[in-house]
Amino acid sequence: MYDTVLVAVVGLLVGAVIWTVTDVSYDDPAAGWSKPGPVCPEEGVRVTAGPVNPAMGLRAMDLTLENCGTHAYRVEGYPEVRLLDRDQQHVTGVSVIHGSAGIATVTGFDDPPGAVTLAPGETASAGLLWRNTTTGFDGAVYVRYLTVAARSGSLPLLLTPDGGLDLGTTGRLGVGPWRTAGGTR
Repeated sequence: MYDTVLVAVVGLLVGAVIWTVTDVSYDDPAAGWSKPGPVCPEEGVRVTAGPVNPAMGLRAMDLTLENCGTHAYRVEGYPEVRLLDRDQQHVTGVSVIHGSAGIATVTGFDDPPGAVTLAPGETASAGLLWRNTTTGFDGAVYVRYLTVAARSGSLPLLLTPDGGLDLGTTGRLGVGPWRTAGGTR
């Protein structure tokens, strides 16, 4: 019994340490990105990646934009997404396309974008959509990291989606527009 309790306590402590380390916030302007964490970045917004939702080769993931600042924050259109490999190098051969890019029919994904203004504490989301289809013998694309800028000119935030993005050989990633929780602008 003592061994079981000890293992459980050590596991919880190790988990807490790992959680703390991954939540450290830092900026690296020299690299051109910022890593989200518990501290609100200077721009006053934080972007986080939700879990990947896999369904028979179709994959989807939400990006959440949180106004953690003290002033209203306005975005219009789509997040700027850049794909990086495990060495944080730009992934080539994949088109990042506004809308569903013919990947699947998803309600609201191809609706025209509009302006979204977030008061402090409010959030908006945008979706990512892709297929994990692999055809032929070409290497499948695996994206370990993303950089996401909430709007043009924003400092991109480095995100590490849980499990990464397994894009297969399709060469396409659809990006939906920013929307508030009710789908409004």
